[in-house]
Amino acid sequence: MRINPDGRKVRQYPMTLEGQYVAIERNLNPTTAIRYYTKAESESTANDKPLKDSLPMVKRLIGVQTDSSGPILFSPEYTLSREELELINVPGNSAILGKLLPSEPVGLNQSWSPENHALAQCLGINAVNSHDVTGRITEMDEKGVAKITFNGKVSGAIQGIATEIELKARMNFDTRQELITWFAASIEEDRAIGHAVPGFTVTAVVRTQIHPARPIAQLGDDQISQLDLRNNRGTQMLSFSGQEAGFRVLHGREWHTMAETAKQTVFRMVADGELIAQANVNRLTNLKPGEQTTLEGFEEEVKKALGERLGQVIDAGQKINSQGLRELRVSAVGSINKMPISWIYYLVSDDQGHRYTAIFTFETALAEKFAESDRTFMSGFDLIESSQQPTSAGEPENASPQSPALIEAAMERATKVR
Repeated sequence: MRINPDGRKVRQYPMTLEGQYVAIERNLNPTTAIRYYTKAESESTANDKPLKDSLPMVKRLIGVQTDSSGPILFSPEYTLSREELELINVPGNSAILGKLLPSEPVGLNQSWSPENHALAQCLGINAVNSHDVTGRITEMDEKGVAKITFNGKVSGAIQGIATEIELKARMNFDTRQELITWFAASIEEDRAIGHAVPGFTVTAVVRTQIHPARPIAQLGDDQISQLDLRNNRGTQMLSFSGQEAGFRVLHGREWHTMAETAKQTVFRMVADGELIAQANVNRLTNLKPGEQTTLEGFEEEVKKALGERLGQVIDAGQKINSQGLRELRVSAVGSINKMPISWIYYLVSDDQGHRYTAIFTFETALAEKFAESDRTFMSGFDLIESSQQPTSAGEPENASPQSPALIEAAMERATKVR
């Protein structure tokens, strides 16, 4: 695994991972399936630090939507976290393996070239720019099972980051049942470091076995009829819970957690491989219960924080959000090294004196792509009561006396690699 948290020096860490997954899947139509995981767990090490992950029992029911962009996995009942999604979103997804098969009939020892989108979806990347992968039927046994091989190199991208892959795979296709029963692949990948994800030099071995299963209650008609299996932005939302920081948030899949401490959590918004914005959520010192910062006072703090970089304050407002928290919002524009920059500052507080700032920073030229992503992000922001430990209202902020209490949207070194 390769990372460069400071944007300069690349650091490399040894990494291993082994995952096991068992799921019962029911196909509802050509693009929709529902699966129930009886097992979904992994054990990994990164820089010799062990980690175990498993899918919570309440989230074992997973919807699968497949379209031209690839498989979308979501929970129709609960919200997945980024870690839970990545745990089950692995190469060789059974829902899309059939796309590797030829579109026209082929005979023994005849070859074909899989479509770019089929390879991308099978490998778990966003796009294939070029490839020389060929599929070939090497054997047809007496039971009508076609033995197929895939070999070749792929140049592609994931979240706009270049990746080079060498694929060696085998597949068994039961021509009588029209069912892929087995798939195994060796995937050697060299992936560059992304805006929100590490880079890798990795060999991944994937094995998938598929066979008919008996119906189970979790996938019965009565259960399915109560679920909303439509693929939309709501079902694709992810949850982040910062136990140390004391807040949680629901956010779109374009937001990635970059660094997390008790006092600051850094998110980045990446769309189609382009870094759109950064959001820093900072935990401030508590005020006394009942005390609040005024909107005018908050606007002055924003002006002090931006200093000479400030061009002008665009607007300022306040409201009580859906979680019952007081929310102040100030947006401003200015420049850094002659580059036009936009900032959106939030101050969120409750009646007990707990306070958080959220600072969204993006190039003004990207304002249309950013749209109102800050409002969507903050609409899912809430405090975790068990983490709200009292602190002295007179305790100084982590800033020098000459600096405002608000923390600038600067990237901190990651304390957790996600």
